[in-house]
Amino acid sequence: MDISKKITPYIRVLGFSKNGKELLSRISKKNPNLKIITSVKKFMDENINRNLNMMIEKDILATNIYTLGYQADGVANLDLTKKIINK
Repeated sequence: MDISKKITPYIRVLGFSKNGKELLSRISKKNPNLKIITSVKKFMDENINRNLNMMIEKDILATNIYTLGYQADGVANLDLTKKIINK
């Protein structure tokens, strides 16, 4: 909780439609300091903010714990391997 108070939040995009893409573009233009993450791997490779890295690592951990409950193929690290859904 303390770390989340020290950083500008980010948006983690899991998927979008044509309208969603336009909305993300408008959000990005109005909030240039807001990170919009469409690729977790790319974000982790390029980001140098330690606090943001800690937050995204918690997101990845949460996804890994969630996938343990899959009835078939509980796959880890989907955040790093699955592509964004674009419809």
